[in-house]
Amino acid sequence: MALIGALAGPNVQAASLDCPLRPFRWQEDCGAIAHSEAALGWRRLRGIPLGSERSSWLTLGGEYRFRVETLEPPSFGLRGETYTARDHRWFVHADLHAAAGPRLFVQLSAAADDGRKPAARPFDHSALDIAQAFADLPLTSGDNQFLFRLGRQELDLHGNRLVSTRDAANLRRAFDMALASFTRGRLSALAFAGRPVRNDASAFDDAAAENERFAGASFDLASPRVGGTDTFTLLYFDRTRALAVYQDAIGSERRHTLGMRVVRTAAGWDGALQAAYQSGHVATQRVRAHGLAGDVGWRPAGWALRPRFGVSFGYASGDRAAGDDAVGTFDVLYPNLGYFTDAPVFYPGNTADFQPNISAGLNAVTLQIGCDFIYRVEATDAVYEPPGVPLVRGNGAGKHAAATLCFGKAVWRPTPAVELTAAYVHARPEDVLRTGGGSSTDYWLAQLALRL
Repeated sequence: MALIGALAGPNVQAASLDCPLRPFRWQEDCGAIAHSEAALGWRRLRGIPLGSERSSWLTLGGEYRFRVETLEPPSFGLRGETYTARDHRWFVHADLHAAAGPRLFVQLSAAADDGRKPAARPFDHSALDIAQAFADLPLTSGDNQFLFRLGRQELDLHGNRLVSTRDAANLRRAFDMALASFTRGRLSALAFAGRPVRNDASAFDDAAAENERFAGASFDLASPRVGGTDTFTLLYFDRTRALAVYQDAIGSERRHTLGMRVVRTAAGWDGALQAAYQSGHVATQRVRAHGLAGDVGWRPAGWALRPRFGVSFGYASGDRAAGDDAVGTFDVLYPNLGYFTDAPVFYPGNTADFQPNISAGLNAVTLQIGCDFIYRVEATDAVYEPPGVPLVRGNGAGKHAAATLCFGKAVWRPTPAVELTAAYVHARPEDVLRTGGGSSTDYWLAQLALRL
């Protein structure tokens, strides 16, 4: 969770002049480049020294992504029509680090979407706008490190399944918020409060959503050990929104989420388990819901292609009784559109799933295949689709098998700045969706990403 990177000294050798590209661009620390005279050409843009002592610096960067995706048909054929969407997105950013410690990060974005039916989604197209713009004030006292951040920002919760950047869409999710972090040795803490950004189509017109608020805190404890690391996290989220839609409740919502996450890495093994309980209300009905998500993987030593044999699983409670005063549907808050696979066809809520998968690597190519078996938890609750609306309503009867999603994905990274992705998902309806009139859905994805 450390948000404050140590600055390299002025005598940095050329071999160490590396500033790895990261999913969150504000996590890139290019101080080593700025403090050295060895960087040449375009690399100098990653660390432009400022001042006679090179103690301040400016990092410039950007990225472009072209994405083609076909959904045939959407919503398991229950609504909508087949489409092929062609998406473009652009990001450019400037990251200014002052010698005294304060830092300013600004990122601009633009996005275009063509071919999506019935229409482009609000987070898939926009003229030039501010994706992120925040100021950092780091403070150090002995072994204690503090960071205060204010402005528009993406939120990194370190693999938490309840809050994502929505990277499958053109415009990533950001918040207008205040954030504070604390780090001391193996212990770190984070607290934040703000509102999600509402994406509008014109230039420089995005604003915080007035009808939604999000706040939370997390506490991490990392325990290094021989052969791996254990990380234990406690978390709390508080979200308020003006309109929530479930099968048995529609109205204003305030939902509290209290949970924990455990991550363990060991020789050849890795695993993560996250559990959460939710309370609050939707309109006049109280919320009582719970969820569980996990992933376990094994990498046998000495095997060709470096395979990982994994199993992912999840549980999101459903509403047990219609017409009562309680809502039992678990809400994943801010998930990625393709939560189970790359295909945006299923929303976690009233679901249990089990996904065996295998991944392997060959030079710069990573391959993954698997199948996700998804079940409806409560027959009295609906099957939901993104962004969390009922697709097939529950009537209290019928079986629980909902769908099987089998997928294959290949990612080629010839250099750290270039990434090519191809994916296919076949979504087959099972008893619940087939009884409701659903048919098979096929999803294809091809994507090129360039970053500097």
